[in-house]
Amino acid sequence: MELHHEKNLIALSKLLNVLLLVGFVVMTTVSIVLGLALNRTMNHQERTLVPPTISQAFTISGASVDAPYLQMMGEYFLFLKLNVTPANVSRQYGRLLDYVPPEKWAGIQPLLLTDATQIQKSNISSRFDPLPGQTHVSLESMQIKQKGQLIKTVGDRELPAEEVTYIVQMAYDNGLLELHGIMKEGQPND
Repeated sequence: MELHHEKNLIALSKLLNVLLLVGFVVMTTVSIVLGLALNRTMNHQERTLVPPTISQAFTISGASVDAPYLQMMGEYFLFLKLNVTPANVSRQYGRLLDYVPPEKWAGIQPLLLTDATQIQKSNISSRFDPLPGQTHVSLESMQIKQKGQLIKTVGDRELPAEEVTYIVQMAYDNGLLELHGIMKEGQPND
């Protein structure tokens, strides 16, 4: 009788082990499926944001942006960089630096600081007027190329308008747009 009881206990233990193994496999599978679903939801959830100025509709998700959003933010970055006076340059460049990621900060911040000091010391004002139809957006490289008129004033003397093209390099990572650089075509990063 004791032998029969031990056989029943062993059979019950084996059954319990099988049930635990099946439960473990099912819970692992459910966890993996839920993790994948959560990842998909986070990266493909579309949001509509309001940039500083809105001129058209746009859509973004956790993984990508569309061309109108990239264009509007690129134009906003150019506005902050190029529409400056001695009185507002610190504020404008401060807003610009809010979009610079930590790994690019050391390369961009000193250039902006030098530029701001020169603007304040020399009493320089500038204004950038984008030319209509002269904006080129590349979603693959996350940049816009904008042609326009740059008008500078030193003190009370206005300098001749200069036709220039600027390239704004951006990145979009985990739902956050980052500014990696603004450069005048034909010159190094700024």
